[in-house]
Amino acid sequence: MKKSKSWIHVCVRFLLFITLGVHSDTLDVNPVTDDISKLYTLKQNIPKDYKIPVRYVPKQEGGMCWVKLNVFPLEASLQDLAHKFGNISSNRNDIRIFILILQDLRLKMGSVELIMYDFECHYREERWHTERYFDFVKDFLTAAQNKEDSDDCDPPPCPTTPYAVITEEYSKDTEPRYLPEVVERSLLSLLLIPLLALVFLLVWKVRSRRNEEDLQQNPGEDGLFTGTEGTAPPLDADISEKDKLSVIETV
Repeated sequence: MKKSKSWIHVCVRFLLFITLGVHSDTLDVNPVTDDISKLYTLKQNIPKDYKIPVRYVPKQEGGMCWVKLNVFPLEASLQDLAHKFGNISSNRNDIRIFILILQDLRLKMGSVELIMYDFECHYREERWHTERYFDFVKDFLTAAQNKEDSDDCDPPPCPTTPYAVITEEYSKDTEPRYLPEVVERSLLSLLLIPLLALVFLLVWKVRSRRNEEDLQQNPGEDGLFTGTEGTAPPLDADISEKDKLSVIETV
């Protein structure tokens, strides 16, 4: 009887040990997995053509230290993005969740300043569309969840030419547009109308001056017409002579 009870206790403890062990493993993974699903919501809420600045090291250059190299720059980028929204915005609340996750990861990793200094020449600064940006966040969290990290990392040689900062093409798009594009085009077309009228007026004046100069250089042509007109007897003179003849006949 005592042996059967002891076996029962052993089996119960074994089952509890397995259950607690599996539960602790799931607790270590699931929170990040559940929060990753909120990235899809952020993709839908933030405009697709919005350009988000990011500073990062590519995977092929960061190697096994890729997570450590990008944890702090990504946290700073999310902080800047969160400030774009109001205090009661759902987007800001969702972004704050990922900021807290990154802060927790950074504290567990310890100091990352030294390794960031070693890879300083490999950092790139770009502006990404919303979808690409949050895909990068998802890849980072997945790599951190799978513990794709190492303390022993040797930086590759620095590039001979510095990376081009891709900001010029985005700065044109990110500048605030005070008028829609259609309105701007219509205003430009309206500005062309007085310009064309001014050109037409200048051409007309030049032609009129040339005509006047031609008339001044050839005055004989007008003289022919004026001369013929001067030889024609006036009508009043004819009428007065007829009146005189009629008076003489009556007399």
